Amino acid sequence: MSYTLTVSLKRMSALLRALYRAAGVGTHELSVTYLREGDTLWHACTVEGPDLDDDSEDPDLHHVAMLLLRTALNGGMAVVALRTPLASGSTVVRVWQVHDLAAYPLTAGQSFSAYCVGLDGELQGPEPGMEYYDAPTLTL
Repeated sequence: MSYTLTVSLKRMSALLRALYRAAGVGTHELSVTYLREGDTLWHACTVEGPDLDDDSEDPDLHHVAMLLLRTALNGGMAVVALRTPLASGSTVVRVWQVHDLAAYPLTAGQSFSAYCVGLDGELQGPEPGMEYYDAPTLTL
């Protein structure tokens, strides 16, 4: 395995662990949208935070991991959204942009724009019960 791939796999694993810690205890949805020169790929998985199971055989988690890895190997960027259901019935949404496996937190306003403004610039939402929060800085 090449040095670049080995380093990228370690960084991708560290990023996933940081996202799990940011999710906290409970069940969450983690989605990744990978964007590169007109190519858009999307996948989501269920996250049981705060610890990543190293032995997980969840194919959805593997797809999410591979989309994140693409940001290091193929360029482009990914938008990562973490959706956390609350006891009140609403859902908290936190969003990061990922370039080369480095995650940049978005503010609540930027998260709203990422989630609710379509490619045509028109407002597409918000979905009922969604609350947009500032994403925390991830510690890898």
